[in-house]
Amino acid sequence: MKLFSTLKGQSQAKKVLSSAVCSNRLAHAYILAGPDGTGRLTAALDIAKARICPEEEKGFCGHCKQCRQIDGLVHPDVRITIPRMKTTKDEDILDLFKARIKDGITPLRIQGNTYISIDQMREMGHRLSRKSFEGQGYVEIIYDAHRLRREAANAILKTLEEPPDGALIVLITSRVSGMLPTVRSRAHTVRFGRLTNSLMEELLMERTGASAERASRLVLHSDGCPGRALMLSGEKFEDRNQVEDILSLIFNRSLGDIELATEVEALSRKLGREGILTLCSEVTALTHDLRRVLNGSKPLTRETVPVVNGADDKTYQRMEMLFQLCENRLRANVSPSIAFSAAAVGSRHRRGH
Repeated sequence: MKLFSTLKGQSQAKKVLSSAVCSNRLAHAYILAGPDGTGRLTAALDIAKARICPEEEKGFCGHCKQCRQIDGLVHPDVRITIPRMKTTKDEDILDLFKARIKDGITPLRIQGNTYISIDQMREMGHRLSRKSFEGQGYVEIIYDAHRLRREAANAILKTLEEPPDGALIVLITSRVSGMLPTVRSRAHTVRFGRLTNSLMEELLMERTGASAERASRLVLHSDGCPGRALMLSGEKFEDRNQVEDILSLIFNRSLGDIELATEVEALSRKLGREGILTLCSEVTALTHDLRRVLNGSKPLTRETVPVVNGADDKTYQRMEMLFQLCENRLRANVSPSIAFSAAAVGSRHRRGH
């Protein structure tokens, strides 16, 4: 099977990594950096299959025991470390991996203020000190590597400086600037970018059977990230009640700011970081449509938009800006309830509430 055959776009990343694999010159460590949903984990697993598969020299067969185990995230020599909390159970991680295996798009991310601990890095170091099960070396994938705690990042430095024979470490991140410079300097960074709208629409029609019109609508919500578009293509995208409930909550004149903040905080606990990120994207898309309607144009992402009495273009413009800021803060690991409440309450302050 050809390397990266299921990875859309990313021509530069594929060129760099394919060249390294085919010339048998893979570095000991890579950082795959780019927005969530752009194929970084898919690429990492392809690299692992190319390294471990015994059937193909410059790629992988895709059907041998080794390839099937890697695709099933159960190969003993290909391990994925993800951020967790002290209260995270192994069963929670197993369920998450099962969801990823089933749909191929679920992010390997536990809800909450997660991190990668020094104990997880020590465990990885212990694995790498032993002979691999299949004799082909180890591939260690560290997901959301910007969540390495400082002591954990320092613990991995020795491994990066003196990598064991046959070990390949792949760090996946959406925020490379959040990683220690000493870690970044000891790995080759490969950038993954957002896809063009036309390529996104092509992917959605191919993978989901969506019509051109529906694919175009989904693309508007996906920020050039195929994984996000594919997740939105399910039932959740069709349910607009939640985003319109938020709009009603913000503009409910009977609620004071403290009551609004309390309601939003309760919702943030229910949705978690990833749920709020999706909701923020929906809110900004809706406010953009509301501004279009106010200016006499048709909405882009829906057939009709809700009526909000007393709101003007300036109100929606500020709201759009605040929820985009909320997205940025969430990706910078700000508390979901703080970031979300600031956006919701801030949208009202300029309106004289």
